[in-house]
Amino acid sequence: MNIDEIKKISLVDFLNQLGYKPVGRDSKGLWFYAPYRGERKPSFHVNPRKNVWFDFGTGAGGDIFTLAGEMSGSTDFLRQADFIAEKMRLPVAQPFKPTQFKEEPTFENIRVSRLTAPSLLKYLTDRSIPVEIAQRYCVQVDYQLHGKSYYAIGFENNTGGYELRNPFFKGSTPPKHITHYDRDHTRCNVFEGFMDFLSAEKLRFNDLCDVVVLNSVSNIHKALPMLTQYSLIACYLDNDDAGRMTLSKIKKEYGDKVVDFSRHYPDHKDLNENLMWMCPKKTNKNKLKL
Repeated sequence: MNIDEIKKISLVDFLNQLGYKPVGRDSKGLWFYAPYRGERKPSFHVNPRKNVWFDFGTGAGGDIFTLAGEMSGSTDFLRQADFIAEKMRLPVAQPFKPTQFKEEPTFENIRVSRLTAPSLLKYLTDRSIPVEIAQRYCVQVDYQLHGKSYYAIGFENNTGGYELRNPFFKGSTPPKHITHYDRDHTRCNVFEGFMDFLSAEKLRFNDLCDVVVLNSVSNIHKALPMLTQYSLIACYLDNDDAGRMTLSKIKKEYGDKVVDFSRHYPDHKDLNENLMWMCPKKTNKNKLKL
């Protein structure tokens, strides 16, 4: 079997082959005892339709390869494939091994200035972000990409890189990092992206709070050490698998100090989407109260 064929193997069949049976079910899938660690209550969930798993006890999750990695203790893709083949008694074709990727600079002639471009200000207004708040925390970044000139809203991180947004583009200039506003408070609000942070500024959720903007859930390991100083960690994360996994990682590290505020916008993907729904120009003007 090749790699694509292995990815299509049912996780339920794989676990069954390993001797693990479901011990419960819900509307989205099946519950198991985690196959790679001991536990008293089942916290390992499989969504058969999407063929993905999530461990609510550790915050880990993914496809059959990431599960094989957890069980074999290896992060090597080829060893994970061999582990699956061995357990399922499958012949595996030697997977293609790509040459090492050489990262090259993408953005050129970067210029940073005050945020004034009408199209960018309109984009922010369309997302219910007041211009005066955006100009307080954001800049305009003009740059060239593959020989063409562009501009975007720029939000600076702790190491001098910028998150970039315009109506047609979402990206960042290196280096990638979090943004931490240390205002000497005991509470810290945590956001995935800067649009949610700006939304919270409009809603006055950040008054008397420090702030961490992850700028990507992959940056959570960079944020965790900074959160140790706070007695309350308020998480305004996305209502999706990535957001829930990130929340689980923060809770695993800081326990009862962590409060999930995404529960206050359960019908929306994130805080900014909720703000747009609350916006006066919308028909429904019910307001979020936190």
